[in-house]
Formats: sequence, C-alpha cells, structure tokens
Amino acid sequence: YKTEAGPWRVVHKLNDCHSAVAAVYRQGLGEFFLDDLWRYEAVWAVPTPAVQQALLPVLADGARATRLHQRAYSMVSYAWGTTYQQSNQWALETLALAMEPDSVRTRDQAQAWLQFKGYQPSVLKIGALTRLGGRMGSANIAFDDHPSEQRFADRIETVTVDSVLAWLERARLAAKPVVFS
Repeated sequence: YKTEAGPWRVVHKLNDCHSAVAAVYRQGLGEFFLDDLWRYEAVWAVPTPAVQQALLPVLADGARATRLHQRAYSMVSYAWGTTYQQSNQWALETLALAMEPDSVRTRDQAQAWLQFKGYQPSVLKIGALTRLGGRMGSANIAFDDHPSEQRFADRIETVTVDSVLAWLERARLAAKPVVFS
C-alpha cells in the first residue's frame, strides 16, 4: 500500500528462517525485495476501489493487521484450519477481516466468509513418503492439521498464490493479475 507520505509499504507474513514460527512484517519495497527471495518474480492484482478503501486502514494499523495472525506456521497449512497459518492464508483472512469488520473477528469467521464468497483452495497431491520427508526435514512443514480422510488420500488443501489470484478475479475483488519477472 502507498502511505499518505508517499512511500510504498508491504505488510506480509514470513516464517523465521525455516522455522515453525512466523511474524507479520511491515517493510519498504526495497527491503522486501532484497530479502532472500526464492525466485525474482512478482505478481500483483490491483484491488477494486471498494476493497482498497476497506483494506488500507487495516494494513496501516499494526494491531488490526495482526488480529488474525497465528504464530504457528506450516507452509502447507490446511486452508480451513486454525492450528497453523501460512502467509497466503493470513493475507486472505486479513482481507476477510477488512471487508467485514463487524462480523469477522476470528479466523473461523474469516474462513466462513471466504467460503461464502466462493474461495476454493488449491488441492496438492502429496504422497505419504513426500509428506514424511517434508515433515522430518523441515520445521515449517506440517500435515497434522489436515483432515485424515483427505491427508491419507494424498489431497492437501492449502492456500496458494494461484488460488488467491484466481479467486480475487473471479469474485471481482481485484483486477487480472500482472506478473513481473
């Protein structure tokens, strides 16, 4: 978001260097893009004016921006769970809080709003051995929050950038995504 003084800021959730603990950060664009990026690619979707108007005060207010933050982090957290939370999930839940400030006060309520608005998480096919290796090799990967029947069928429902961008456009909450690489 662009501040009244002019500089742009990025509010985002990031886990501490491969740990299972995350925090919400507010950074300038330079600091954000100079971080240890996995890939030098950016994608954005400009929210509609109504979404911008609702979201800006939430992002600018540290207490409101972190109201639905869960420190326990899993890169593949269950989209409809509250045990863990990953970055994309925090962003969507915070959007729900901004859009419905009178009725969204908890993560469960935010997720109910997202379901009502037609959000559909990505379904990743991740086999048992890959899940075991991921869990044993990385503190920031956990699958125990996924419903057993889905997990044992190798169906991992999580919030991905692709699912977020597709939903924002489908729900008419943002323009078509733009990719810069």
